[in-house]
Amino acid sequence: GIKCTMTRTWGEYLARGVALAPAGYDKQNIFAKILRGEIPSYKVLETEDCLAILDAFPAARYHVLLLPKAASVDAGDLSSDAAASCLKELPRLIRAVKLASGAPSVKIFSNAGAEAGQVVFHTHFHLVPMFSSDASLASAGSMVDSAEALESVENLKTFL
Repeated sequence: GIKCTMTRTWGEYLARGVALAPAGYDKQNIFAKILRGEIPSYKVLETEDCLAILDAFPAARYHVLLLPKAASVDAGDLSSDAAASCLKELPRLIRAVKLASGAPSVKIFSNAGAEAGQVVFHTHFHLVPMFSSDASLASAGSMVDSAEALESVENLKTFL
């Protein structure tokens, strides 16, 4: 199966001060487990400071999540350096999502807090290909198909 691998261990990030968990951060959240390699994911891109994966419950095919490796509940918990090191990958991910999906546009958003719709309390940024001006974005009712996800990852990687 698909396995998430990191260039450094979670402990090394904590030791560097990159992943100092803010008060209220749950180190057992699903994205922390993916970052530690405890749960598989469909990895699109990984750098020293971030991981981009396919959303397991996508709003559309090629729906990508960009996760900073720094432990943070939402974007407001990120240091400026952690935000910059993660978000510097955003332009090439946008290009890859557009080219792989054929979509003319990509919606980028991050929910910061439960009232905003945040479900997993580890900072993440959604990149959703958009084919119309439909402003609604609901997650799929079912989990992503494995074969389609693997094909999507490979297509995305060709554009990175």
